[in-house]
Amino acid sequence: MAVKGSKRILALKKRKAREQEGAFLIEGIRLCEEALKVDGATEQLIFARDMLDRNERLATLHQTAEADADVMVQMTDRRAMKGMCDTETPQGVVGVAREPEWDREEVIQSGKPLLILDQVRDPGNLGMIVRTAEAADAGGIFLLKGSVELLNAKVVRSTMGSVFRLPVLIDQRPGSLCDDLKRAGVHIFATDVDGRLFTEVDYSKPHAFLLGNEAFGINPEVVKLADQTVGIPMAEPVNSLNVGVAAGVLLYQGMSSRQ
Repeated sequence: MAVKGSKRILALKKRKAREQEGAFLIEGIRLCEEALKVDGATEQLIFARDMLDRNERLATLHQTAEADADVMVQMTDRRAMKGMCDTETPQGVVGVAREPEWDREEVIQSGKPLLILDQVRDPGNLGMIVRTAEAADAGGIFLLKGSVELLNAKVVRSTMGSVFRLPVLIDQRPGSLCDDLKRAGVHIFATDVDGRLFTEVDYSKPHAFLLGNEAFGINPEVVKLADQTVGIPMAEPVNSLNVGVAAGVLLYQGMSSRQ
């Protein structure tokens, strides 16, 4: 079954098209449900007609989408849908969402914990960090240049919908970002194995955690921009933590301290 805009959907599998269009693909029941909950986030949803009667949740999603006048809803078959999807086993729905827009200054001034990510490259890690940051009531995330693309399909799926709600500012320059944060009274903590024990730090004032690349950590020149380094102890012979786990540990320690 022909799908209106199918060429655009296929094009959005590529980063260049996503950047030009300011749009990206969403796939799967959970992610599309979350997108529909955010006003104006969803442009188009395509459903596999031959899967609707097999999945009550998918059928309910279809009804919700049909009731939204701002969403283009179309039908196709499972075979045609597979070519539009990034996953091997489509769940019966794929669509197009608009790239969220955030006010950078509002995020900086939020007073909530922030994350600065220096060249985090793994899509699964970034997705997990976005999800964890929302759960820990963070104010937002700043991605320094060289980090994985936020709208990469795997990143988007891994956020489980948080990408629509948690501010993430991309392509940030470390010098100007840290200057702006410090002017706003935000204290910057960089992770370092030799830093002060993370449980002994005062997190009562506005702060941001700076974390680095999975293999090489934070660029030494970027570390110098931080106000203080903090470390998470590890039993030997382990000498590093997954960046997503480290982000979660620090955010929840900060949350505990504030409470």
